[in-house]
Amino acid sequence: MRKMTLHILVSMIIASVACMLGIVLLMSNINSISKQYEENIRRSVRNQKTMSNISEDIYQTESLVWQHIVNEEDSAYPQYEERIAELLEEMSELFEELEENLGDDTDAAMLHTIVKQHVGFKSNTDVVLDLSRSGSKQSAQYYVGMKLNPYFDDVNETLTEINGKLEEKGETAATEMEEGLYAARLAAVVCLGVVGFILAVCIGVVSRRGKSIVDQQAEELKNHQQRVMELQYNTIVGMANLIEGRDEDTGEHVKRTSWFVDKIARELAAEGVYREQVDETFLENLWKAAPLHDIGKIKVPDGILKKPGKLSAEEFDIMKSHAAEGGEIIYEVMGGIEEREYIEMAHDVAKYHHEKWDGSGYPEGLAGEEIPLCARIMAVADVFDALISKRCYKASMPLEKAYAIIEESVGSHFDPAVAGAFLKLRPEVEQYLREMNENNI
Repeated sequence: MRKMTLHILVSMIIASVACMLGIVLLMSNINSISKQYEENIRRSVRNQKTMSNISEDIYQTESLVWQHIVNEEDSAYPQYEERIAELLEEMSELFEELEENLGDDTDAAMLHTIVKQHVGFKSNTDVVLDLSRSGSKQSAQYYVGMKLNPYFDDVNETLTEINGKLEEKGETAATEMEEGLYAARLAAVVCLGVVGFILAVCIGVVSRRGKSIVDQQAEELKNHQQRVMELQYNTIVGMANLIEGRDEDTGEHVKRTSWFVDKIARELAAEGVYREQVDETFLENLWKAAPLHDIGKIKVPDGILKKPGKLSAEEFDIMKSHAAEGGEIIYEVMGGIEEREYIEMAHDVAKYHHEKWDGSGYPEGLAGEEIPLCARIMAVADVFDALISKRCYKASMPLEKAYAIIEESVGSHFDPAVAGAFLKLRPEVEQYLREMNENNI
């Protein structure tokens, strides 16, 4: 069965290649037909223009000859004769050009006849001019009527006939081209149809025979992605634990703030606030990014991080640097992770969670919605937990007072919508904190 399937596929591939080559040849043929038609059109236009110029020169020559005859001033003769000589020479060149471009033997023969007569025409013109200059005006007029006018008529008649044939050939060529192009297009459509059918059959055969392979590869890819996601999250947890290891007082801070930001974001989603930003991806990324908000404290010396008393202005500047440092660490350490949205959110949470709604925060003094939404949510959770937690430099604050500070800071420190969502969660927050205390006991 496998060999039969292979033979079918090979045969169909060969047939497809043959059809594709046929299509290439047809397209080349279509291109050749189009170019040939365009060349014929250009040649016909050139020939028609040349014949028009010949007719114009004949008309001017005839007009100048008659002006020469009726002229009575000797001084004007050289001017007429010089111009007539120029026109006769120009006609000779135009005849040569037209003779070279005419492809039809019959047309060339007709033209050749009047070209041969052109030599005699020039001689007869010289005779007319000599008679006119010598004063034999009547003889000159007679000569024009007997010798020159018949030639003028023959040339114009021949050129008109040739032009008519050129137009007929152009129409015939256009018809032949349309027929050729139609046939070529039809053949190309048939070949494409055959190729499409063959490809459909091949796909059907491959899909039936290869379904198990595709399923297996899909399962392997799914498992690989799952392992990558687990590795990424383990990296996040490991980095957060690294922070906890430096300051035992803030170990539970990471867990509580992660819970707070998740609840706040979900409350915003339920209220329809910032609905264009808060979706399932936002919620997942925020929950995963929250543990890294203080990652920059890795670069703050222990003497400042664990100092029991109030920090000096210089020490506080060093402490504040952890926000900008945290953003840089995220990019440096986690830049290789494929989930770019998550990396950007982790960066924003770490760098901007100390910015304030009124623009008085750090590190960049952003204000209002210039501050990323994830950082505005993190700010409320971070400040609230810092207020209620015991630190080396302060005692824990009662919940009532902590909530009062949050309320007082709405519109100055905190985004009103974000702080409002958090305040609505007070019953759930207090229940969560009671359970945390009981578990720790």
